[in-house]
Amino acid sequence: MQGSVTEFLKPRLVDIEQVSSTHAKVTLEPLERGFGHTLGNALRRILLSSMPGCAVTEVEIDGVLHEYSTKEGVQEDILEILLNLKGLAVRVQGKDEVILTLNKSGIGPVTAADITHDGDVEIVKPQHVICHLTDENAAISMRIKVQRGRGYVPASARIHSEEDERPIGRLLVDACYSPVERIAYNVEAARVEQRTDLDKLVIEMETNGTIDPEEAIRRAATILAEQLEAFVDLRDVRQPEVKEEKPEFDPILLRPVTIWN
Repeated sequence: MQGSVTEFLKPRLVDIEQVSSTHAKVTLEPLERGFGHTLGNALRRILLSSMPGCAVTEVEIDGVLHEYSTKEGVQEDILEILLNLKGLAVRVQGKDEVILTLNKSGIGPVTAADITHDGDVEIVKPQHVICHLTDENAAISMRIKVQRGRGYVPASARIHSEEDERPIGRLLVDACYSPVERIAYNVEAARVEQRTDLDKLVIEMETNGTIDPEEAIRRAATILAEQLEAFVDLRDVRQPEVKEEKPEFDPILLRPVTIWN
């Protein structure tokens, strides 16, 4: 309990219920009345839209010039393949972007396990299906660009900046960098000694497997704290004025001599 009536209770991490490898419930209590929704909504928005992660941003498929085409021997059309690649969960260490390659032939599914990568890359869900080959002679070869970023960046936001240098056949993909796929929070009643008007915050989240739920909460709280630091000290911090330096010589001396003739 707090020492005085003006001191706020500070929440502590009470319980982490690991439902599965990608699904968990995190409970924090006690919170002062009303702080459950204040913190829950702020953390939810950060977890959904501001968490850094890795996502597929570009794809090149041999024999494919645009996303509205099809490929012989492949069950899915190119648009469906791109949608499946958007669901690829990748963890990259020490790099901002990597190029992955995939080569597969023969009848059967093409999964994330068929992707060739180096030791800095980890495919979290190797069973993730990308497409299906329907013929013994069918084959597919592609190069996949994975980049690190934050939030959601549609392909249309990158078209104009890359149009001049983007070769034909390089397909842009909407990038959802956030490793958190679903999150919801609930505020329940909590009690500390004689106080029964406190909040308990229960956050339930599902990730793509590239981040632990507890680590996700920690990162979101760090981002929120860093953004609030400016409000702790509200002193007026102004940029110093840059004084224009005047030349030490007379500008008239720079005029050509011919104008005096």
